[in-house]
Amino acid sequence: MIVQARYNCSDKINDFNFNRLLNSSPKKSIILIEDVDAIFTERKNTEKMNALTFSGFLNAIDGVRSQEGRIIIMTTNYKEKLDPALLRPGRVDELYEINYASKYQIEKMCLRFYKDEQLAKSFAEKLP
Repeated sequence: MIVQARYNCSDKINDFNFNRLLNSSPKKSIILIEDVDAIFTERKNTEKMNALTFSGFLNAIDGVRSQEGRIIIMTTNYKEKLDPALLRPGRVDELYEINYASKYQIEKMCLRFYKDEQLAKSFAEKLP
C-alpha cells in the first residue's frame, strides 16, 4: 500500500511540523526527502518561507522524539555540500551512488513497456 503525505504549503515547515509529519507516518513506511542538499547551507535554511532549523531536522530524523521502524531515504546531487553532522554513522547508515543506466539496463527497462526487442535495442543505442 502506498500512502503519500501531503503538506499544506500555506503552512510554514518548521521544526514542530516536520517532526509531526515524520512521526505521523505509518510504521514500516519509507520516507523520501529529495534534494536534501538544497534545504540547508552552512546549517542555515535556504528557504525564506520555512522555519525548519538544521538542529530540528536532525532531531526529527533521529532524535529522542523520532520514531523507529521507518526508513528515510534522502537524495542529493551534491554529497560534498552536505554537513558532516547529517552523514555521521548511525544517522546515515548506507550511501548509494546511482549512476546513469547502462545500455543493457535501458534496453531491459524498455522491454518492460514494449515487447519489441529491436525497438529496445534501437532505443538503448540512441541514448548516451
